[in-house]
Amino acid sequence: MLQLDQNLLQELKSSILGSKNIIITTHHNPDGDAIGSVLGLYHALWEMGIGSTMVTPNGFPDFLTWLPESDKVIHFSKEKKRAQALLEQADLLFCLDFNGFGRVEDMSQTLEKSPAKKVLIDHHPDPESPFQLIISYTEVSSTAELVYEVVEQLFGPKAINTDSAVCLFTGIMTDTGSFSYACSRERTFQIAGKLIEKGVRVEQVQGLVYNNFSENRMRLLGFSLAERMKVIPEHKTAYIWLTRADLNQFKHQVGDTEGFVNYPLSIKGIVFSVLFTENDGFVKVSLRSRGDFAVNRFSQLYYQGGGHKNAAGGKSFKSMGETIEEFEELLAKHSQELNA
Repeated sequence: MLQLDQNLLQELKSSILGSKNIIITTHHNPDGDAIGSVLGLYHALWEMGIGSTMVTPNGFPDFLTWLPESDKVIHFSKEKKRAQALLEQADLLFCLDFNGFGRVEDMSQTLEKSPAKKVLIDHHPDPESPFQLIISYTEVSSTAELVYEVVEQLFGPKAINTDSAVCLFTGIMTDTGSFSYACSRERTFQIAGKLIEKGVRVEQVQGLVYNNFSENRMRLLGFSLAERMKVIPEHKTAYIWLTRADLNQFKHQVGDTEGFVNYPLSIKGIVFSVLFTENDGFVKVSLRSRGDFAVNRFSQLYYQGGGHKNAAGGKSFKSMGETIEEFEELLAKHSQELNA
């Protein structure tokens, strides 16, 4: 079991029990770990008779909308006035799976101004913003795993009901690529086992997450690999680039490119993979690696981003063409590291 600071836990428990308006939030474009953590904590609190409200900066992928009570999540991008009012009235605010206010993008100003005590539960390195309570451990597989540890040590295993277990398991499963990376700790599998004991049906969850994509998403993946992937073996790197026109051609929805960046790492000899996705005003940059090449450092240096050693993200404010040209120049600069 992860040994959490007992004084911090006691302060957190007192804050929870003494709060009237608890909000749970996460980062922009929530992935499986983010939304699984939010819902997992929400269900656990309700199991203990403690009400809370979920607010996210924007929507999340369609293949996660089956998660129990996901329809109760309020999207700041769609209900801005309502979300602002909730954040302004909150007295306790759980910030899950992000380490700085900037990660919520358009919601950042409202979040920062909220008078609520802000509690960070996260597994990304180096918290950037002034949270009042910080529970941050980079060694855990996912924020969902850390939420489990916090809930169990606050209220005992009874707080994790079946709905909470399903959501937390989904978070752990998706953030480890179905237990294929970032999961070498024995405790990760112990927690997964405890969640299964609570009623998680693994085959069903796997099917709902990974066999629940649209035809357009599948065709976009095929197009990305066949027409938009470049392999640069001398730098052990491959990248995919998708323009706004490419995305529109396949009727892109939020979450459709989730996981695309991992595919080039399946190529023999490739240790660095990047997905460039064109957005309005910027190019989203998703980075993955195998081994010792630290993509969070690469992202911090060149894309105003960050993340984990082997999984990070950022943005380029240049055109797609300029971004790719610069990236290939950077590969030459880092070639020795990539070939180490």
